[in-house]
Amino acid sequence: MKNIESVYMNYDSLLSEFGEDVIRSRYAFLDRECGEFLNSLEIGEKVRVDEVLLMHAVLDYFSDVSRLKLFHHIHHINEIKVVAYESYWLLRRRPLQVTAEGQQDDFLSFVNEKFVFSRISAFLIKGHKDLVLKPEDKKPFLNYLDTLYYFLKYRQYDAQMLELMILGFKAGEIWGRQG
Repeated sequence: MKNIESVYMNYDSLLSEFGEDVIRSRYAFLDRECGEFLNSLEIGEKVRVDEVLLMHAVLDYFSDVSRLKLFHHIHHINEIKVVAYESYWLLRRRPLQVTAEGQQDDFLSFVNEKFVFSRISAFLIKGHKDLVLKPEDKKPFLNYLDTLYYFLKYRQYDAQMLELMILGFKAGEIWGRQG
């Protein structure tokens, strides 16, 4: 019988399945997003990206994708699953690490959740950046975003739950266009 740690910590099969270039590319993309997020909020001197934790998040994401593809007999996963599973592993591994002593304000305490929230929010409004919402339409959207951020901070979640939340938003968006 295999040692359970070797099953979950040995990523050699992922390298052969996806290729080192694909994994490195995903890592570089997420690392760049983390850096842009920190720079946009001007907190780069207080928070750093832990390379090991980010790499574990990337490898765990690919591990889940591998299992999903095998289970569902598919070659690719949809973009909602990509966002949900990446988000889950970024939240789980917490690659953004506060470095400033005594700077544990609420925002920095939840910097990983804020980063994931910003990624999910950007995905949800993709293609609608120029859309101007009527005042009566803003409130439900802002309530959804507030609830999503609260959920990421204080509730238990898994990748499937995040996927369902994103799907729910997309379904509401389609339903709203019907009226």
